[in-house]
Amino acid sequence: MSQPMQETVIDRPAPAAGYLVALPLSEPDDAQRLLPLAQAIARHHGGRVLLVRVVQVPPDPPLSDGVLETRRARAELDELAGALAEAEPDAPPAVAITVAHTLAEGIRTTIQEQRADLLLLGWQDDRSSPERLFGPPIDALLRDPPCDVVVLRLGAEAAVPRVLLPVRNGPHTPLACDMALALANHHDAAITILYAHDPRRPDDLTVRESLQSLRSLPRVNRWLERAMPAEQAILAEAADHQLIVLGVTGRRTDPEAPIGPLAERILRLSSAAVALVCRRMAPAEAQAQQIWQQQRDLSATVDRWFAENTFTSAEFRNIQRLVELKRQRGLTISLALPALNEAATVGEVIGRSQQALMHDAPLLDEIVLIDSRSTDRTREIAAEHGIPVFIHQDILPQYGSFSGKGEALWKSLYVLKGDIVVWVDTDITNFHPRFIYGLLGPLLREPRLVYSKGFYRRPLRVGETVVGTGGGRVTELTARPLLNLFYPELSGVVQPLSGEYAVRREAIEWVPFFTGYGVETGMLLDLLEYHGLGALAQVDLQQRIHRNQDLLSLSKMAFAIIQVVMQRMEERRRVQLVEPVNQAMKLIQHAADGGFHLEVREIRDHERPPMASIPEYRRLRGLPPTLGNSWRGPRGS
Repeated sequence: MSQPMQETVIDRPAPAAGYLVALPLSEPDDAQRLLPLAQAIARHHGGRVLLVRVVQVPPDPPLSDGVLETRRARAELDELAGALAEAEPDAPPAVAITVAHTLAEGIRTTIQEQRADLLLLGWQDDRSSPERLFGPPIDALLRDPPCDVVVLRLGAEAAVPRVLLPVRNGPHTPLACDMALALANHHDAAITILYAHDPRRPDDLTVRESLQSLRSLPRVNRWLERAMPAEQAILAEAADHQLIVLGVTGRRTDPEAPIGPLAERILRLSSAAVALVCRRMAPAEAQAQQIWQQQRDLSATVDRWFAENTFTSAEFRNIQRLVELKRQRGLTISLALPALNEAATVGEVIGRSQQALMHDAPLLDEIVLIDSRSTDRTREIAAEHGIPVFIHQDILPQYGSFSGKGEALWKSLYVLKGDIVVWVDTDITNFHPRFIYGLLGPLLREPRLVYSKGFYRRPLRVGETVVGTGGGRVTELTARPLLNLFYPELSGVVQPLSGEYAVRREAIEWVPFFTGYGVETGMLLDLLEYHGLGALAQVDLQQRIHRNQDLLSLSKMAFAIIQVVMQRMEERRRVQLVEPVNQAMKLIQHAADGGFHLEVREIRDHERPPMASIPEYRRLRGLPPTLGNSWRGPRGS
């Protein structure tokens, strides 16, 4: 006879009436750590606790092999339940023992049979496995919850005087409010409600109004509104609170992920206790929510983005108007020029930028050269124009230094002062100020935007002949096909690898940087993840002429970009690689005599952490001194 996947012990009581909180006891100390909190939640609803023990039998033997272990488990639970009944006779706990091949299957069966209302799971942070936050059974139970689920990570502090409740009026908000109140009653704690919003987006105003009723919740004594990204706001307040109650958050980029990226980063970066709540939705509601999160018609969404968020530099030729917008919004702007042996072109780039955007109109507050130890006169030419010159290897030397443009950009954030940062390459032979004011225009005109990326026509020089198009070969043959395949929401970005872009500091300081060829790709993917497609813009800068690289260099660039995309996809659980990505590339080298040979090169972008996680930067910018469990360092190092 075929053996069922799990089998429930028959001699247990019938499902309990009233609100039932299921507490699996899989670890020896679960009862001591979690039982008081399970009782507090049950008491809050006038219900009781269901103690759950799953006896696991390996996949091959029949479940009947678990009979002896089931007897031992029954005796242990009966003894525990008896002691608890004496301590709390009005709400004695129920007991359920299930035999199953996996812990998740056993818990799910018990929840269904006992009709439990809430499942409380304990989780201890395992920093030895940075690539996986939970693992079984929590992943499976959050992906497809059998009832409402609370995953609780306890903090180091026993006392909990303050509970932080971030709200966004999402599907998990009612459960989060309910759990915050139950746990606050247990700890005799006060509740702070935190609403992090973007006032530049009209839908946020509607959300805020709908949340006003939460002010009257018992134990709420603070209502905080912060005009900043939710992650930044929560981490800033976490230091003053001992418990954070948070929904699993949106999972629009990966519906199969057990939790959203915001919740995952809070768990990784904050040292406070966290109660992560997931409300079980009815099938129709869950389907509607998934459709909403995935933006039901992605093609239409991208088409709309392309129409609304694609600009041309000609729209912003009135530089005085941009200066007035800058003044009205109280912003400062920095232009950073990364350079390596660009003596032939750097003077023209600096001179024209200074004249048009500082002397004629004060659009820029500073122009800074970020040099990578040029061996020609690049630095001398910049100094002759009177602008600050930094060598990227000498910035924050205590953190070492890597070669690559991305490393120079990352370190430039430490020395630049502006609220908006513009990066423009210095190898442009047809430079025009539109490369700068064109990028700034969208950010100054549309406060909802955080990032503005340039695109242009790129002539290709073949011998003495210049072809009007044909540049951007890595873009068309590698980057755009990869994005269309794996990140279709970015399929409308014309030139994802362009080297000219402007970004708000408040956004970019929280983004990690790849140190080499992958910096533009990584930045684009992370800003999409953190801020959404609607916060990104692109600008037609007309034509850009620069020296074209040979195919060997382009091959290395493509190899690095593919690595970055694969790394981000694996981190976002879009793919799972069986083996680590290869970082050595065999390049075919051709000799003058017509022969050729293979040459092995390691092509690898290191990853720098968000600049906002660096203590020196935090002190310089007046940010709170710590982030709890801070970033663990460059992933590529």
